Amino acid sequence: MLRRFPLPTDLRDAVERGVPQPPAEPVTAATVMLVREPPLAGTGVEVWVLRRADGLPAAPGATAFPGGGLDERDADPDVPWRGAPVEGWGRRLGLPDEDAAALLCAAVRETYEECGVLLAEVDDAAPDPGATVLPVPAEDEDAERAALARRELALSDLLRRRGLALRSDLLRPWARWTTPEPAARRFDTWFFVAAVPAGARARHQGHPGHEQEAVEGAWWRPAALLDAEAEGRVRLLPPTRVALEELAAAEDLAGLLGTRRSLEEVLPRVAGAPDDLHLLADLPEHPDPVGLV
Repeated sequence: MLRRFPLPTDLRDAVERGVPQPPAEPVTAATVMLVREPPLAGTGVEVWVLRRADGLPAAPGATAFPGGGLDERDADPDVPWRGAPVEGWGRRLGLPDEDAAALLCAAVRETYEECGVLLAEVDDAAPDPGATVLPVPAEDEDAERAALARRELALSDLLRRRGLALRSDLLRPWARWTTPEPAARRFDTWFFVAAVPAGARARHQGHPGHEQEAVEGAWWRPAALLDAEAEGRVRLLPPTRVALEELAAAEDLAGLLGTRRSLEEVLPRVAGAPDDLHLLADLPEHPDPVGLV
């Protein structure tokens, strides 16, 4: 399905400068739509979002989900792991197994860095039965998140130190979007959806190591966030807008997490006359449209 979107301001500036030759190579990235049920079950879902700082070179001021580019240490083959095996993720994502594992590690790491929710559980195979497990004091959590953000600590080292294992079963692959070619910085971004684990608490306060990236974070009803964009109170990029439309159609958390998705890459292109530039994106058809599961 072909969709038309307004051209973001930073991308418009890039168009005026001209497409780099050759176009910038996309950096692999992961973003996570962290969701929960509202107090009244069966009335949809809520999603955690951050507002990016206005001074950032990419997507300044935009409201987005937690996420970011891969750290080379996300590829640690010895990361403690629970849930669907790496081989299964490789087949599902259409990637080599080691790339699929690194992508999931990046998704888990970025979620913890940016909102303090760690998609992990006690590792029964951990050699130290006295290792610290969730929850940890806020100051220790902040120190870990800051060390991850500064690339001083690898996710695999954090998990082993605390006797935890990554919970791959908490993540569901959702979509894949690549930044259009005129952009100087491009990302090949894989979207995942994850239900916030019981007892976990998302928080922006402190946001250690990311003070210059995001200025606030909060739980929103997807439909309310779309209304806020229509009223000019928030800024959404096309991938975020489409994801929110899909989340808004979910009747409940179980239905959302059970949705089957196409992971065909979406690569928007700039189109239109100079006075009417816009983005066109060919969105894939999904086996189970949200709300019809």
